[in-house]
Parts: sequence; C-alpha cells; structure tokens
Amino acid sequence: METARGNFRFSIYAGKIKLDGSEYDIPVHVGQGLSEVLLGRQWLTTRRLVVDMPQRLLTLG
Repeated sequence: METARGNFRFSIYAGKIKLDGSEYDIPVHVGQGLSEVLLGRQWLTTRRLVVDMPQRLLTLG
C-alpha cells in the first residue's frame, strides 16, 4: 500500500466493530510502516464516515 511515507507491506486482520447494536467484521491494516492501525480502509470505500471530534460523534452512512 502506498502511504505518505512511501510504499509498505501490511498484514490484514479481521476486526469487529459494533454500531447501533449491530456487529460488523472489518479489515484492519497493520504494518511497521504505520504509526497507527488503519481500521476498515477497504470497508470505507463504500461508506461515508464523518468524525465530529467536539461532539465525540462518529457517523457511518
């Protein structure tokens, strides 16, 4: 995968997330080239995620 820091190889694991009482499996990207774990990168290609930090609210649509 290409990142702002260059190309890196990552492992993809299955993660679980619970939204509004429903549980979903999402891909989780992990690798030495990342300072943070990327949750659901592929999953978000078909959904819109809005983060409102002051309200502490995530909206997935």
